[in-house]
Amino acid sequence: MASKKKPTNFKATKSKNEIMTAVLIGLVTALIVIVIGVILLHANQTSDKTSQTAKKVDNGSVNLGSLGFRIEGGKAVIRNDSATQELRDFLKAEVKKSGCKDNNGVAAVIAHSQDEKQLLLGYGCGNSEARMFAVKKDGGWKTISPTNQFNLFNIPSCKMVDENNISNEIAPVCQNEKKVGDNLSYDYKIR
Repeated sequence: MASKKKPTNFKATKSKNEIMTAVLIGLVTALIVIVIGVILLHANQTSDKTSQTAKKVDNGSVNLGSLGFRIEGGKAVIRNDSATQELRDFLKAEVKKSGCKDNNGVAAVIAHSQDEKQLLLGYGCGNSEARMFAVKKDGGWKTISPTNQFNLFNIPSCKMVDENNISNEIAPVCQNEKKVGDNLSYDYKIR
């Protein structure tokens, strides 16, 4: 018959010095993390790079998206040329005349043609959910109306993109709306 032994209880004790050392290391680590966080937060708030690509207009904003940058030597560099300044001024004017109740109009470049003469814009009051196109004609920028030619998935109507010669770079798909009675459906076309 096997003998039954009682398990031996082990009591691990740590000296006060070992406990204090562990607590001190934990506190110093937490302090370092907090200091780094504050430095990063401060650097992020004082950076002038974001103010050059996303501009505040009253309570709203203008954002050039990827058009606000160029690639040089494998790095993205903020553009400050006359073409981007002209576009920024145009979008600021659009935001100001948006009629948003709290002056919180937003305009953002979502896509642009390679020649930078056609834009797909997001716009709205407080957000950039609605869509419209803007084109550069006769030396200036103009929006294409009506802006209600986009369906719920933000796909533009084929009629609008065809009539306005919108590049398939910024509108690769279009839709034709069909309404039969109360039923609404869309036929999509790859351009």
